[in-house]
Amino acid sequence: MSKTRDPAAAKWAAIQAIRVSGIVIFIYGVAAAGGKAPWFSGAPTEWAWALALVGAADAFLMPLLLARLWSSDR
Repeated sequence: MSKTRDPAAAKWAAIQAIRVSGIVIFIYGVAAAGGKAPWFSGAPTEWAWALALVGAADAFLMPLLLARLWSSDR
């Protein structure tokens, strides 16, 4: 009995990893905007909010785009 990998499971795992990383980036950006994040002390607040925006887009838009790209309903 050979084990074959399910491509749908790998795609699901990739989408979930991207979603979680987006949430982490968003939280870090908000913390940096509040002055409570390490490694971001000298950056302007606008950059921190931009980082939070990128994280939100990564968490909400990228999974939708990847699901559409990888959809088998085409």
